[in-house]
Amino acid sequence: MGGVPLNWLFAAPFLIGLLALLRARRRPGPALSGALGRYQRRASRWRTGGLVAGLCAAVCLAYLMNYGSAGIVFGGCTLAGVLIGELRVPRPEGPVRAAVLTPRQVRHYFPRRCTALFAALVVALAVLLTAVVVATRRSAVRDGFVLLTCPNGTAFMLAEQDVSTLVLGALGCVVGGAGVCLLAARRVVTRPALPGAPTPDHALRASSVEAVALAWGCLVASWLLMSSVLTADYLQALREVPCNNRELLAPYILALLAALGSAAGLVHLVIRLTRLPAPNGTAA
Repeated sequence: MGGVPLNWLFAAPFLIGLLALLRARRRPGPALSGALGRYQRRASRWRTGGLVAGLCAAVCLAYLMNYGSAGIVFGGCTLAGVLIGELRVPRPEGPVRAAVLTPRQVRHYFPRRCTALFAALVVALAVLLTAVVVATRRSAVRDGFVLLTCPNGTAFMLAEQDVSTLVLGALGCVVGGAGVCLLAARRVVTRPALPGAPTPDHALRASSVEAVALAWGCLVASWLLMSSVLTADYLQALREVPCNNRELLAPYILALLAALGSAAGLVHLVIRLTRLPAPNGTAA
């Protein structure tokens, strides 16, 4: 796997997401009036701004082969844009309709169609990083470097800090990101009702919670893509001259499949984020 294919594999989902975003912005969506309309437009602008900034930065960083920064920058920009847009909701003026027949809970608004994809991303990331940690722990460590010895005696060095960064970054994306998104979703669900009909307000809450969940999914998918691409790159280097370790073919293929799967999942999540349902149930 050379440098150019690696660049394209990593940059492809971000390029496709950028094209999907530009195509989605050409389709005018249904407009709401009053406070609901202002909230919808503000959230949409912040969401789009975060996606554009993250996608453009990720493409540029992927071209420079800075894969670690590209993944976290895209996920961070996307998540920040969604959270700012959803949490910057002005308090309604005048009488507030706060009484509801049943208490609102996050699970009532969570997009269940994404549950399987979210679970697959988290499991794949956990399996990949566990395999990397186990493999490095079995190798000799000297002065902060992991020594990878080839069958012909050639030795490669990998900074132990690189492995720690992958693991800690994954924990931050999965656990820390999930905690922040859960708090944001809870605030969206429990905020006072905006002036207007109850049906559009309920639909906006569902769209907001789905946007927060999709942004967290983008963060996890981008980190999995970055981790699997870097792992595949290291394995490919150990498979070729001068190492010639053919036993690494199976792990290399698995890492490559993880990269392809995470890329496909990332494209799906970005497209979903650009085509969130509008209050009347049509695509925005």
